[in-house]
This record gives sequence, C-alpha cells and structure tokens, in this order.
Amino acid sequence: MWTVPVAPYRRPMAYDDLGSTREDKLWTYAIFAAGGVLLLTVGPLLARWLADVPFVPFQDPLRWIGGFDGPWAWVARPALGLVAGLVAAFLVLVDEWRLEVHDDAVVVVHDRDRRRLAREAVVGVHLDGKKVVIDGHDGRRLFDKPVEARRERVKQAFASRGYPLETE
Repeated sequence: MWTVPVAPYRRPMAYDDLGSTREDKLWTYAIFAAGGVLLLTVGPLLARWLADVPFVPFQDPLRWIGGFDGPWAWVARPALGLVAGLVAAFLVLVDEWRLEVHDDAVVVVHDRDRRRLAREAVVGVHLDGKKVVIDGHDGRRLFDKPVEARRERVKQAFASRGYPLETE
C-alpha cells in the first residue's frame, strides 16, 4: 500500500546560517514600507501645522512642504512613500553581515562578497552585545560585526561544530 509522507523530506543543511531569517526580511520590508507611506502621507500635514508655530525654525520650507495638498498628492505621496520605504529596506538588508558556520570553516557574507575563514585560523569566538567576534592567531580579529541572529542560535551554531566558544 502506498502512503504519503507526513512531512516533506528536507535535506539537512551542511552549515548553520547566522543572519536574518526569511520572516525577519519580510517584516523589515513591511515595516519600512508602512513607515514610508505614513511619513509621506502625514508629513505635509504636520509640516503645515509646524509652520504656524512661532518658535519653529525653517518656517518657509515647512510651508512649501505643507503646500503639497492637491488631489494628485493624496495618491502620489503614499505611492512615493511605499517605493522609498521598500528601497530603504533593501539597502538595510543588503548591508547586513551573515555568517555560514561550516565544519571546516566560517564563511563571512556581506552583500555579494564572501570571505572564508579556515577553522585552523579561528582561535576563539565570543559575543559582544549583537556583535560576533572571531579571534585569530596573535590577537588578530578575523570578524567583529553585528549579526542578526539570536544569541542562543549563535552559541549553538559554533558549539555544535566544535569551535572554541568563549561566551557562556
């Protein structure tokens, strides 16, 4: 008799990926897009109100920004805010650092650049806030950047592969 597997077969990854998850990226895009829409929809109304407050500087530019109130602007401003928010989210995510922890090396990924740190070169790994610090021989810092992964996930990735983890 033929049976359908309960869960699809997934090949285990050959490395641990430390960086933003797919869900994190979707939330980043959603929050930046909503923020852009909100900012450009409400911004001119707020600028017009601030232009009438006597002690606020730059009243002429605020009046100019507040003047964008035609019918076309109520469609164009949110659309431009959406596009600006999505572009800003893309730029934030492209600038993110990611680590691929393999058995024999750690691969540092930043945008399209990939740098391989051989296991023999790694003397110690510890966390400094959101930063993952990888030390090499003679006190050389091989990596010292923030990584978007939970502390427990970072510890587990390095410890499970036998790297010298110096963080408790």
